[in-house]
Amino acid sequence: MTVHTLAGGIGFTEGPLATRDGRLFVVSLSRGLVVEIDPDGGVLGEIEIGGGPNGLAEDADGRIWVAQNGGAVRASRSSRPTRPGLQSVEGPGGVVVDVPIPGTRAPNDLVAGPDGRLWFTDPGPPGDTGHGRVLAHDPAAGTTETLLDEQDFPNGLVFDAATDTLHLAHTDAGCITAHHWDGSRLESTGRSVSLPEGGPDGLALDARGLLYAASPTADAVFVLSADGDLHRRIDFDGPTFPTNLCLAGPRHDRLVVTAAKGGRVLALPVDPTG
Repeated sequence: MTVHTLAGGIGFTEGPLATRDGRLFVVSLSRGLVVEIDPDGGVLGEIEIGGGPNGLAEDADGRIWVAQNGGAVRASRSSRPTRPGLQSVEGPGGVVVDVPIPGTRAPNDLVAGPDGRLWFTDPGPPGDTGHGRVLAHDPAAGTTETLLDEQDFPNGLVFDAATDTLHLAHTDAGCITAHHWDGSRLESTGRSVSLPEGGPDGLALDARGLLYAASPTADAVFVLSADGDLHRRIDFDGPTFPTNLCLAGPRHDRLVVTAAKGGRVLALPVDPTG
């Protein structure tokens, strides 16, 4: 397995996003930045957004959204004032629009939901167990709904459109739960998969339904089958602390991993078709 380093030394990296037009972005949580990465290697540009950015997502209109913890988890070097909530990055110049959401404490990760809303996790500060939530924000209406509450440190999330299932990482519990979307609400399927080691952070899903889970404390990425069996373990040379991941490339055959150790962005080939 050949692992390529696309960038390094850019702080505590998180939230990789491969956009539909082939661009690649990550956040630097420790520096309060959204960073564009050249898919062939190198940094193309930076946008200061402040606070503590965690996750990235792209909506149907091509806007980039940020889950912003406001520095509640880890204060960044940026002096730009922020509050917990969401942010959008719009236009060629990367204009940052703050979307504070009352009641949120430390938004962590987000996805574009099947209903067009931005679904995001709000686990709260570290150690605040049992009070995490999954919320959905409607940018057009400016409204936010709680989809799940009383969750133990919900973190990464990914939606499987083929089965109308939301997979949700619970870092402290070391497991991933599944929730069925019936078009108006999320209901637990009762299925919970535990990682062989460590706790899951970011999640990704390929065309076969294989679930990729970054496990920072295990220094590994675990690939799980639809039945929850371990399909593959991806280890790295030396300390990595993989926080999140996404599938990139025209065929989604490249796994991009944010490695907080060394502030790196890594890439390795995968076979999404088997």
